[in-house]
Amino acid sequence: MEIKLEMDNEVVILKLSGNLVAGTAEELKEQIAKLIEKKYLFILLDMGKIDFMDSSGLGACIAIKRDLVANVGLLACTGLNENVRKVFRMTRADQKIMIFDARQDAVGALLERIHGGRK
Repeated sequence: MEIKLEMDNEVVILKLSGNLVAGTAEELKEQIAKLIEKKYLFILLDMGKIDFMDSSGLGACIAIKRDLVANVGLLACTGLNENVRKVFRMTRADQKIMIFDARQDAVGALLERIHGGRK
């Protein structure tokens, strides 16, 4: 899996491509842990190029959300294909993690949380 990092205001966007499975989930969690250490706490996972995600990948997303919330941060996801979206829906993870169709909508929602509703 490839991870590209971008910034949009105070939101860190991680553009993921490939498969989010057991072997790559740890790499993603380590990257997020480094961001949390540096106080980057509002993260958007752009999953538009994730071809496949298994339970380990989903577990990584849940763990990342938990770690961010523990540090008063937030996680959102965007660009889920139908198979990945189905994994979120079947496990009800879509009720725990904010999911957006459009990247700008996700960034806007995170910025609104950062600024407490005032921009």
